[in-house]
Amino acid sequence: MLTVGLRAGPLAEPVPAPTPLPTATPLPIATMPPSPTPAPTETAVLAPSPASGAAGRTVCIDPGHGGADRGNVRLDEDGQILLQEKDFTLPHSLMLADRLRAAGIDVVMTRTTDAEVNPDNTDLNNDGTVAPAGGEARSNQLDDLQARINICNQAGADILVSVHYNGAENAFLQGYEVWYNGDRPFSENSALLARLMHTELGNQYAAAGYDAFDKGIGIEAHALTGPARPGSLVPSEMPGIIVEGLFLSNDDDAAFVVTDAAAPALVTAYEQAILNYFAELTG
Repeated sequence: MLTVGLRAGPLAEPVPAPTPLPTATPLPIATMPPSPTPAPTETAVLAPSPASGAAGRTVCIDPGHGGADRGNVRLDEDGQILLQEKDFTLPHSLMLADRLRAAGIDVVMTRTTDAEVNPDNTDLNNDGTVAPAGGEARSNQLDDLQARINICNQAGADILVSVHYNGAENAFLQGYEVWYNGDRPFSENSALLARLMHTELGNQYAAAGYDAFDKGIGIEAHALTGPARPGSLVPSEMPGIIVEGLFLSNDDDAAFVVTDAAAPALVTAYEQAILNYFAELTG
C-alpha cells in the first residue's frame, strides 16, 4: 500500500480556500500501478509560438514549498518517499525561468535552491507572531508567504505564477486546475492568465499523449495572491495565479509525472501561457 502526505491549510487563520497549499501528514491511498503508463518522448510537445510584447516584462515564479517543507508526499508501504512535491516545483520552475529569459523576459524567483524562503522564521509581516523557536519554516506560515510576496513586489513583477502539484486523501481525485483571486483591482488580468494557463495545460497534456482530467479554473482568497489582509499580510501588487499541475496522490497522474514527457509538457504549458498573456495585453 502507498500513502500520501497532505499539507495543512495555507494560512494561520481561516480564509475561504477550496484548494489549500498544505504541509505533510501521511494518509493512505490506493496502490500505484507497478509500472508507469507509457508516454511519448520529450519531443511530443507543442512548440511555443514567438513572443510578442514579452521583452522587458518581469515574471515572478514561485516554486511551491522547499527545504523542510516537502509539500505533498507520496510514500510506499514502508514509509519511504516515492514522490514529493518540492522535487517537481523547483526544477520545473528553473526550466521555465530559462525559457522565459531566452524570450527576453526578466525573471525573479522566490527560491532557486531546495530551501525555505524564510528559513529563520523572521516576522516579515510585522504582526508579532512567528513560528515556534527552532520550528521548521513552512509555506503555510504567514511569514513564509510574506517572504514570497515581498520578492515579487520588490521586483516590480508584472505577474506572479506559483507552481504546485496537488494531493488528496481521496486517491480518485486527479487532474489539473488553476486558481486566481477575483477580489483584486487587477483580477481581470489574473483571470486572463488563468484561462490561458488552463488552456495550455490541456493542450500540452494532449500533445504528450496523456488524457489528464480537467478540474477547471477556481477563484479563491488565497494569501499569496491577495486580497489585502490588514495586520496579517502586505498583499501582492500584480496579477497572479496558482497552478496545480496534477495530483501526486492519484495513480494515473503520478505515473505520468515520472515519465520523460511530463516536464516538457508542463513547462511548455507554463511558458506558452505566459507568452500568450503578454501578447494579448499588447495585441
